[in-house]
Amino acid sequence: MKPVKGLLAACALCAASAAQADSYLWQVSDGDNALLIGGTIHMLKPSDYPLPDEFPAAFAAAEKVVFETNMDVVSDPAFSQKLQQAMMLPKGKTLQDQLSEKTWARLSEYAISRQLPLAPMQAFQPAFVALAFTMMEMQKLGFGDGIDQKYFAQAKAQNKSLGQLETPDEQLGFMVAMTEMDPDLFINATLDDLEQMSEMFDQMVAEWREGDADELFTLMGKPMLDEAPALYDLILTQRNKTWVPHIKQLLATPEKELVLVGALHLAGPDSVLLMLQQSGLKVTRYQPE
Repeated sequence: MKPVKGLLAACALCAASAAQADSYLWQVSDGDNALLIGGTIHMLKPSDYPLPDEFPAAFAAAEKVVFETNMDVVSDPAFSQKLQQAMMLPKGKTLQDQLSEKTWARLSEYAISRQLPLAPMQAFQPAFVALAFTMMEMQKLGFGDGIDQKYFAQAKAQNKSLGQLETPDEQLGFMVAMTEMDPDLFINATLDDLEQMSEMFDQMVAEWREGDADELFTLMGKPMLDEAPALYDLILTQRNKTWVPHIKQLLATPEKELVLVGALHLAGPDSVLLMLQQSGLKVTRYQPE
């Protein structure tokens, strides 16, 4: 089975900007009611700031900011401990047991080359190890807090209303469900990504800055749809379907909301934007007043 390009980058779950490019922000309207929805990248380098001008303008215009989930909870060490507990293998099982001999040898070689301790990972599901190694590599490359964390902190400091589209436990459930994926596929796809992590994320951020949802989907979404359709359905399609009714409820309120979700949720044939359009709402690129 062919590894999925950009699998972990897409799950984790995104550079110069182009002149006069569209930003990754849209307005959704139903008559006189409107809200803003923007695609985010969950980890960025300091050099990726400042954000395109439309983002601070949209944030300033919003009375309420809605995130995928409660950022305070998922940033708490207690949530990390809960995730680790949920991702542990049954007693008597090891990471090495879950992988083919060839995949285990490749993972071991990578860990040695990066001076990463593999022994403590033996108790965890391959999906957790893949996520952990991806985070370590991104931190080593200089990635830190992304747009969600930045605006969550600012919204709290400015006493803006906060909202969420799913609970932290629901998000945890999606992450745990990754353990059902073929472990060799997951680990090999991750190792492929790690070998080109810097270049891949630079390209992803560039497409995001240009507001090019089609190219972003081609880069990150289509490979997952083609090679791991069950995972695509789990972390994108089904969550998007669940979010749309919440967004429509927000649209019916008088206050102006800014909804921030991972950029890939706003791209491709199963995007939140397309679902909103298909329900009869008007979706246009956001242009600050």
